[in-house]
Amino acid sequence: MKRITYIVLIAVITGCSGSKETTNLPEASIYDFDKTITVEGLKSDLTIIASDEFEGRETGEEGIRKATEYITERYNEMGLTPVGDNGTFEQNYDLSAPVINSYKYTVTDKDGSLISETAVTKEATGDFVTIFGGSDDVSGEIIFAGFGISNEETNHLPEVVADKWVMVFFDRQLTNQTALQRLIGNGAAGVILIMDHKNPEGFIQNAQQSQSRLGAGGRLSLSYLRDNDQITPAWNSVNPELAAKLLGQDSVSELVELSEEIKTNASGFKPIELEYALSHDVSVNENTVKASNIAAFLEGSDPLLKNEVVVLSAHHDHVGIGRPDSTGDAIYNGADDDGSGTVGLLNTAQAMLVAKKAGAGPKRSVLFLHVSGEEKGLLGSRYYSDHPIYPIENTVANINVDMIGRVDKEHEENKDYIYVIGGEIISSGLDSLLRSANEATVNLDLSNRYNDLEDPNQFYRRSDHWNFGRLGVPFIFFFNGVHADYHRPSDSIEKIEWEALAKRTQLLYTTTAMIANTENRPEVDNREFIEKTQEGN
Repeated sequence: MKRITYIVLIAVITGCSGSKETTNLPEASIYDFDKTITVEGLKSDLTIIASDEFEGRETGEEGIRKATEYITERYNEMGLTPVGDNGTFEQNYDLSAPVINSYKYTVTDKDGSLISETAVTKEATGDFVTIFGGSDDVSGEIIFAGFGISNEETNHLPEVVADKWVMVFFDRQLTNQTALQRLIGNGAAGVILIMDHKNPEGFIQNAQQSQSRLGAGGRLSLSYLRDNDQITPAWNSVNPELAAKLLGQDSVSELVELSEEIKTNASGFKPIELEYALSHDVSVNENTVKASNIAAFLEGSDPLLKNEVVVLSAHHDHVGIGRPDSTGDAIYNGADDDGSGTVGLLNTAQAMLVAKKAGAGPKRSVLFLHVSGEEKGLLGSRYYSDHPIYPIENTVANINVDMIGRVDKEHEENKDYIYVIGGEIISSGLDSLLRSANEATVNLDLSNRYNDLEDPNQFYRRSDHWNFGRLGVPFIFFFNGVHADYHRPSDSIEKIEWEALAKRTQLLYTTTAMIANTENRPEVDNREFIEKTQEGN
């Protein structure tokens, strides 16, 4: 496709040149506008988005409110259509979190006799530490499951776990935490970890830390997904002295010896039903947080295809203000994570709008979706996918950009790359469009290193694209890989690789244009991938 210069295009758009000067120009194409995305434009936006004024953009805090105002004002200036609530750009939703005031733990024997009764309050600690979960009252008998091993050769875990506590020696190399989590899903009351038997002082330290967390809000979740009838099981650590007593040992040293005996003959161990029960009682309040996504819409030009939507997504939240680094900086600006993706969407939208004004806009519609709550567990994108502004069946594809402004250690000598996750493992058609867009423009090295279900990082389900993928929407995830400044105050604008960010954003633009203008929408041709990755969702 012949490219016409940006200077001439501006003349066409603004009408600064007379009609005689423009009538003989080649017809503008949507693919002629990727180079309107510049380092200067990206830098202008990111300098603001990643500034200290925005306080690390934590969901529910003032900083992300400022970021939201900036982003919505940018879209308003562009003239994109607000498609959020009540004619605004914002799609609002509620998050909630339990606020634990105190825990009470009661251990009884089979006759109901009291063995231990302790509490964790602001003034005192006890025989148990709740590590996570545990926002509900839970009671049950205790089963001892050795080291919690579960593999092809050895299984320490009980088959019947409904309403029972599973107590295990915790060993990072042996304990199968995934299998324990699966027991929770099968109705276990919770898990009791014997984890400080070789260092009893460690239990005291953990107990004090648990005490200090009382009164603070727990992990945020979407309010409508919280089933009032669903119990949130606890993962507790137990005082080694009490653990020894429950396992019939006279001392902590004997408890250590028992752990070594079981470890030596791990394959011979079978679960043991103890003659004790634990009641875990909680004093809890609920904390509600207001959050919002940002939705800006560019209607397609084709009378039929405009009913189909390409969704571009990036999260504009980060982790806020936290522990200071060695320089004293406590503001986690998140310039790369995901300020880079945020400004990538803004500048792609601006280029699309320039194309549309020149009569070369996308045939399908494009939704620019900035989601919050990503750092809290992909909450904003989950809310959108459960409450889509445009039907999921009309969503042709999702392109998600999360961290596209830096380079990882492996690419310090070759910055012209991007990791591509999704695409080929979901839809060969979508992958083909991406590669055509890349060949026509920036020719980046498209790495599929992380495009593997078995990759231990599991990036394919760790950003907002997955809430589209779980519903069968083909997705592409652009990602620059991890770096030493990830979730640190040093993820600052000074570290951004501007030329790389510009090229990746240009690729985002052209790929979007390809998807929006192709005659046939890309289809999912690997349903097995979708089905496999939906396990546990």
